Amino acid sequence: MTIPPTAYLLVSAALFAIGVYTVVAQRSAVMILMGIELLLNAAGLNVIAFWRFVQPDDYSGQIFLIMLVTVGAVEMAVGLAIMLLLYRQRKDVQVDSYTELKG
Repeated sequence: MTIPPTAYLLVSAALFAIGVYTVVAQRSAVMILMGIELLLNAAGLNVIAFWRFVQPDDYSGQIFLIMLVTVGAVEMAVGLAIMLLLYRQRKDVQVDSYTELKG
């Protein structure tokens, strides 16, 4: 049984929409980080789908996905470290309460 490429694209679009909604609607910094992770996962799913159905003999899609996962892991590590530091100072992770971070 072969899954058609449109199924991958629909799942990716759904993940991307959920990620955008989470980033826009949530006030908790942890939830915003989770939304950004969903956006990266949607992009990764698109990369794998296009690689699988366009050029399965070329390894560039897999290499690009490894780079994407690495960037996502680093982003989450840095974001969670910043949130932990802010939580230790204020006991709050709501982004509305950090007005002094504006430039």
